[in-house]
Amino acid sequence: MLFELKRSTAGGDALDQLLRYTQTAGQWTYSKLNDMFQKYEKNELRGTDLAEAHQESLGLPQRLREEDFNRNQRMFVVGSAADQKLIAGVDYWKRQGLAIDFIPYRIFRIGGQMYFEFFSKPYDVHSNPNDTKGIIFDTCRRYYPKALEWMMQKKRISAFGDKKEAVRSFNRGDMVFFSHRWEGIVAAARITGRQVMFDTVPDTGEDEMYWDVRFETPLLTQFDSFPSKLTFADVKKIVGKNFFWARTQKTPFLTREEAELLLVELQSRFNCDGKT
Repeated sequence: MLFELKRSTAGGDALDQLLRYTQTAGQWTYSKLNDMFQKYEKNELRGTDLAEAHQESLGLPQRLREEDFNRNQRMFVVGSAADQKLIAGVDYWKRQGLAIDFIPYRIFRIGGQMYFEFFSKPYDVHSNPNDTKGIIFDTCRRYYPKALEWMMQKKRISAFGDKKEAVRSFNRGDMVFFSHRWEGIVAAARITGRQVMFDTVPDTGEDEMYWDVRFETPLLTQFDSFPSKLTFADVKKIVGKNFFWARTQKTPFLTREEAELLLVELQSRFNCDGKT
């Protein structure tokens, strides 16, 4: 997939550059793609090859064969919803059978500060960032094996190190589902804090940002097995959509209704409906 970000006045001729990029990228081999992946220092799956990271990120039952990578290309133009010429250009090429789509962005002001937001597919239905929502949030098991136990003890949802800013995705009242690597959803809680808090983890010295929470499932006391979990396959079946599992905060976010569906099912696995 190739993404091209266009400024608001790009116009219909702005697609030429994307088509040239696609022609070049379409000739890249798996080896070339894997080399590029390894050089990208900010990827969250460092130490794995592209095929393994692809499998884990998309929740696939098995790895894609190397020869199946980059067989087709799909283009996405990220542009202003007000740029009618650009939208018309994308629509024209779609009608001609080209694998191209348009993703709108918007620029808006809240409290005197400017914000930029674009809508990835499937589109996030939250037009107001303050709407109550649910977020599937990673417990950082890969890098901090005891992080889940720490969060249970402190009754919080946390992120650490260079991923700590991810907790800013939450607002008071949101539902958080604890996504534990290799397991699934193992706990759920509601954000009760009034603001993001800061701490340092004693064992590792890592910076921590967190929200205080009220657990909607029983507090976990053992961390070797999770018999009451929802697997990632269960989650996809219940809400009818997939997620970008490689991120700390899994996107797209859950609507209030989707979050309630997940919570009820998770509580039934614990055979409870109370709060902790």
